[in-house]
Amino acid sequence: MADAIIIGAGYAGMSAAALLASAGRKVIVLEASDTIGGRSSSYTDEEGYVWEYGAHSHRLAHKGIANDVFRRLGKTIDFLPEAKDAKLIFKGRLWERPEGPAGFLKTPMLSVGTRLALLALLIRIKKADPCQWYDKTLHDFYNASFRHPDLEAFLPFLGMTIMCPSPDKVSAGEVIEFLQRVFKAGVGVGEPRGGSAQLFSKLKKHIDPNGEIHLHEKAEKIMTENASVTGVKTGRATYKAKNVIFAARLPLLTDLIDNLQLPKATLDYAKNLENSSGLTIDFITDGPVTNIRAGILGVDIPIWSRFQSNADDSFTPDGKYLSTWGIMLPWHFDGDQKTVEKTEKRLKDTLSTIIPDFMPRVVMERKVIVPVMNGNVLTPAQSKPHRPDIECPTVKGLYLIGDTVRGDGCSGDISFSSAMKAADKILGDRAAEP
Repeated sequence: MADAIIIGAGYAGMSAAALLASAGRKVIVLEASDTIGGRSSSYTDEEGYVWEYGAHSHRLAHKGIANDVFRRLGKTIDFLPEAKDAKLIFKGRLWERPEGPAGFLKTPMLSVGTRLALLALLIRIKKADPCQWYDKTLHDFYNASFRHPDLEAFLPFLGMTIMCPSPDKVSAGEVIEFLQRVFKAGVGVGEPRGGSAQLFSKLKKHIDPNGEIHLHEKAEKIMTENASVTGVKTGRATYKAKNVIFAARLPLLTDLIDNLQLPKATLDYAKNLENSSGLTIDFITDGPVTNIRAGILGVDIPIWSRFQSNADDSFTPDGKYLSTWGIMLPWHFDGDQKTVEKTEKRLKDTLSTIIPDFMPRVVMERKVIVPVMNGNVLTPAQSKPHRPDIECPTVKGLYLIGDTVRGDGCSGDISFSSAMKAADKILGDRAAEP
């Protein structure tokens, strides 16, 4: 009998499995696909190109939640040296990204009056109590004290820091909580050397001595008896365990367990859960088209980019350069191809405007439509207080982790945080960290 069965081998599932296995618990990881990584998976082809399912940075680098998992394992993520040349796209131009609130006082992309208003807004954010604003939008927070058209045009940038650039949609409390962590940490994002493969390789090494990872094995049923977990049934076998950690997207849980056993609030949340979608394009050029080593983030357009080969030559064969560009698809994207084509044109038009020499140097590109980019858009209704608990209150031994439950942070950080919290509850030897 295993101590825990983990369903899903993404950031959350692999982190929970590694933490438990390193503490001497026997774990079994079940993954329906043929590779670990989930929405952060990657592979290296026969020519030496590293292809990732999107490009994944980690907020606050060595001071961030992702690195907390590895510190518990006695390791750290090997981040590339921090680059100081990040850029912003604003009003069709490329600008130096200011560092910290004081940096915005000097930026030429805003008028003096707008800079002062933005600084006042950031100071107010620094002093605010996130708990009072989870149920309000960023626009509500702004309107409580400000009326400045040019400043309002900059609000999408604050929402974009947690991947929800709509001020009238994103939870003010989530933005406030994240920016307060940024102010305290004093660092930006971290880029892992070699990409997400580094993280999964390290996690797997901690799982292997005391666990098993079963690829291409889909969970079919979470078995229970007397409101307690007893194991998991797949198409291959039945595995017994007193703990089951569900590490996939929450809506998928309802296919695996009698819904009458789950709290109504959890079922309602799963049914109404809103995710974001995106389009990413990996561009291969025959030489460097810019010397930017950090990334680019859009202020008034939901674009982001990384120039992997400028900072890490392990992503491509000699003489080739990789950069990944992403753009959010419209909310409630339904797979419409015309929407994809329109969004792709918008991305490439913007790219050509800010870096005119880029597209003529492209020798290969790979387009990826990402139906589920962030599993949980941080709206007021989906902010931390309203997300389901990690420990299911109605089924003993059932834990819910991933980016759709009540972990800390945003995006992947929720996955790492919830994995640590679930491991803490199962191990019972330390209090869950905030």
